[in-house]
Amino acid sequence: MRLKTQLAIKADIEALPPRAWGRKDFQVYLKERRQHWNAPQYLNTTGLIDFLLENEIARTEEIHSSEYGKKSRYVTGYLSPFEFALSFFKHSYLSHGTALHLHGHAPEGKIFVNHEQTAKKSTSRLSQRGIDQAFRNQPRRSAFEFKTKTSSITFLNGKNTGNAGVIDFVGPNGERLRTTSLERTLIDCVVRPQYAGGIAEVAAVFLTACDHASIPEIAQLLAKTKYAYPYHQAIGFLLERAGVNRDKLAPLRKNSIRFNFHLDYGVKESGFDDAWKIHYPLHLGIPSSGLTPEQRSAVSIN
Repeated sequence: MRLKTQLAIKADIEALPPRAWGRKDFQVYLKERRQHWNAPQYLNTTGLIDFLLENEIARTEEIHSSEYGKKSRYVTGYLSPFEFALSFFKHSYLSHGTALHLHGHAPEGKIFVNHEQTAKKSTSRLSQRGIDQAFRNQPRRSAFEFKTKTSSITFLNGKNTGNAGVIDFVGPNGERLRTTSLERTLIDCVVRPQYAGGIAEVAAVFLTACDHASIPEIAQLLAKTKYAYPYHQAIGFLLERAGVNRDKLAPLRKNSIRFNFHLDYGVKESGFDDAWKIHYPLHLGIPSSGLTPEQRSAVSIN
């Protein structure tokens, strides 16, 4: 391949923002840029990738799983761990504990990436017996967990919500990320507390986050996400326990309370809140009278 073509390819790639590529991405890019590069017809996708790797314009980055093997991407430029994690599924977004960290309410930890399922028609009907049975045991956890050199990525095949509450966000390195809003994140962490450090950590987050989250927005997102279980009871309970005035919880109280609900799975010792009809673990240690804003601001789980 002529030097002029090599320099044109190098200049083109290095002018692009940092990116993780799949083989098909390079195939499409070669087709688009072949004429501009004046590249020979014998240059195929494999040849382009080999050229980029050999000249250290791109590098291979892998993630590994004991159950699912490895996945790889060709990376150009510097990608943050969050950007890299988002590169494996189109339209995916950061969620749960990772979103809490991005919003400043949790330390950095495992990376959780949500890619939503296709829409499904729900035909299930709630019953008290069914709810109690579902929350009697420990919840299932995603086994789709991969390791990188520096972190752990868990891919979640989440409920289809039409990306409700998913926002564009500027990450800690100035990178552009997709993640859940604080309100959507609080909902997700109540639905699946195991991806945010457990229910005790989630309850602690509510102490610091309740002054920054919009309760009407939480109520609207609950309506959009259409969960079968009455998570408004769990969220209302945690917000009230965090010291939010009962009047401000009116958007959540508009929803009916037909069943007794559970704050967590597999709880051995529980209390029961009559107002929200919810069983909660006694080990939470949150005063029933709530905390003042000053007390909440002093709480930190970092």
